[in-house]
Amino acid sequence: MPTRALLRGLALAVVAVLSAACSTVPTGGNPFAVRGGRGGDALSQPYVRVLAAPPKLKGSPLEIVGGFLAAAASFDDPLRSVARQYLTGEALRGWVPFHPITVYEGSLAMDDPRVDIQQARVTLKGTVLGSLDGDGHYVPSDAAASGETAREFTLVKVQGEWRISSAPPGLWLTQDDFKRAFRSFDLYFPAYQSAGLVADQVRVPINPSEGLAKSLVRKLLIGPTAPLSGAVDSAFRKNVDVNDVFVENDTVVVDFTYGIVDSTLSEINREALSAQLAWTLKPLTESRRIEVRVNGEQFPNGPFIIDPRDYDRFDPDVIAQPQPYYLQQGRLHRLDKDDDNPTVVGVGQVGTRQFTHLAVSNDQAVKVAALERAGGAYVSGINPGSQWERWIEGAHLTPPSWDRYGDLWSVVQQAPRKAQVLRAHDATRQVPVSAPGLETSDVTAFRVARDGARVAVIADDGHGEQVLVGSVNRSEWKIQNLRPLVPASEGQQIIDIAWRDADTLLVLTAAKADRVLSTWSVTQGVRLESPKSAAGIESIAAAPDPALIIAGTAGGEIQVWNPQKTQWTTVVKDGADPPAYPLG
Repeated sequence: MPTRALLRGLALAVVAVLSAACSTVPTGGNPFAVRGGRGGDALSQPYVRVLAAPPKLKGSPLEIVGGFLAAAASFDDPLRSVARQYLTGEALRGWVPFHPITVYEGSLAMDDPRVDIQQARVTLKGTVLGSLDGDGHYVPSDAAASGETAREFTLVKVQGEWRISSAPPGLWLTQDDFKRAFRSFDLYFPAYQSAGLVADQVRVPINPSEGLAKSLVRKLLIGPTAPLSGAVDSAFRKNVDVNDVFVENDTVVVDFTYGIVDSTLSEINREALSAQLAWTLKPLTESRRIEVRVNGEQFPNGPFIIDPRDYDRFDPDVIAQPQPYYLQQGRLHRLDKDDDNPTVVGVGQVGTRQFTHLAVSNDQAVKVAALERAGGAYVSGINPGSQWERWIEGAHLTPPSWDRYGDLWSVVQQAPRKAQVLRAHDATRQVPVSAPGLETSDVTAFRVARDGARVAVIADDGHGEQVLVGSVNRSEWKIQNLRPLVPASEGQQIIDIAWRDADTLLVLTAAKADRVLSTWSVTQGVRLESPKSAAGIESIAAAPDPALIIAGTAGGEIQVWNPQKTQWTTVVKDGADPPAYPLG
């Protein structure tokens, strides 16, 4: 028996055994759960299946609506054929089950317990928690705008049985339903000039008929989602589809249609395509080798084998040695986690200049940038004999930010509600960059993410400070797709922001007497952890390791977050300017 057929046979056996062990007897229109999965095959993580049941005979209006919502949540029935049995012919024509997808918490209630002999109304009362957009991004509801919701179902008698004649559009899923039906994965796309990869976190629907790995590859083939449109590319051409993904002799085989050959004509594109597959499938393949096939056959001109270890250099977080730097009395210092004595690093002579707000590049020959108090952003190497050079001019600049390409960024505030984004690659010329979403705001921070594709901004358009996230279109040199991550709130002041990794942003806020540090997922748009107390802290910096968070205080202290003790520990007592990790 071929390996693929054997694996599938074993998988079906495992599901059958687990089903027998875990299933419960359904009552009426309620679904029942079984334990799904394909055993030890890493390409399909275990999941809880909810098998829809048809309408309960002589079911009450509440039971019919409850059964309908449960059946609609069943991903084992991708066409929702069972859920459609709860609807009248007229309702069937108007119900589209695939969009929008709304996540809620709430309960059902009869509008009037005295049911009319031919018509009844049931209301879903609760709170909208969020929704899934067309790209597969979960969009949490604005807490101020969500509030209570009420969605009405109208029922009529059809041959003596209650059926739904009118239902709210799309799918309404409880939080548990949503977690069962979707998995969170990162898709990876080549950064500008294939300098590395950029991650885009999406929700992939569970589809037992095709398997999770195939669903994930198919999602990758669609291309970058709207927030990254124009900021990244894809090595896959539009005429490529995936036939199957399976394990054969401990190698993950990805079988594409013939269009995959067109996508690999150039060596650069083939390398980018390999990196996309290796990184996107990593959570499911356990770093196994990947073989690309074409319509079930070996790739033309020899096997196409991808070893994921060959593509570690495409890491979206870029940073190689996460050591923080800081300025103290004009001298550059580097903190070493294994050495309590900071290292003094050679840097250009300061003279009478006063520098602050350090930024560190990720070049092989490290460069540092800082604001000069009299105006301008200056750059120096860290080797002895380096000189400070002014790269960006301006009297009111945001702290400088490096990107992975060696460009330095800042925003000059030309007047109230008049900002201009600036970029420089050396001391010869600064270039204005279009940013329609910022040009009528007051901007106090502008940070390019380590992947070089995203930006985070503290801006005030007259309605209060908020954190915006967007992307960099390097083909048109434009900051685009800006959207709120942390909305403006009365009495809230946003002190500082810092990228921890390519998707995670730290936000330091103050409200009344409290000051807290929060961790946010940019792609999910949600806060990830409980806020950390941050009394006295004025600036923050971070590296991809969650434990590497460092802060500066108004008194010139540098503090490091200790996750074991859940507290800040002082490592430099006084006289230090705000610290910085490379990039971020």
